[in-house]
Amino acid sequence: MTLDARPITRDTVPALIGLSVRADQRDLVSANVKTLAEAAYEPGAVVWGLWDRDLPVGLMAMVNPDGVRQHGPHVQTGAAYLWRLMIAADCQGRGYGAAALRLAFVAARGWGAKHLVTGVNDVPHGNLGFYLRHGFLSTGVVEEGDLLLVRDLAQ
Repeated sequence: MTLDARPITRDTVPALIGLSVRADQRDLVSANVKTLAEAAYEPGAVVWGLWDRDLPVGLMAMVNPDGVRQHGPHVQTGAAYLWRLMIAADCQGRGYGAAALRLAFVAARGWGAKHLVTGVNDVPHGNLGFYLRHGFLSTGVVEEGDLLLVRDLAQ
């Protein structure tokens, strides 16, 4: 497995918006088409397609620290925000999610961020455990229905 985060292009949009999570996960992450549409209006947002060679496997959206400042009082100053991470249903369980997090850590550090923040829908079928296994800690803060998590990028 070789996971790359690539910029979105006109040629890659159809393949990426065609990806979806399992039916029981649709309440956990927005559809890729929504992420791509919202990114144009989200200050500091960057969206990448996640690819294993020629296979589209997911989508990752982040907000750089300058954009994060506009997200309100609960997100730390100097933090980057992992806004969306989706791995397609048929690609889950192969290590792509963990590899995508490593790419997110590199991107955030490249922006000079000290922390990476994300939000999860804390439900029994949710992905909280995935993030905790990868070094995120709960802040105890719920914002817009999501439990905010933070990871120290010095780890």
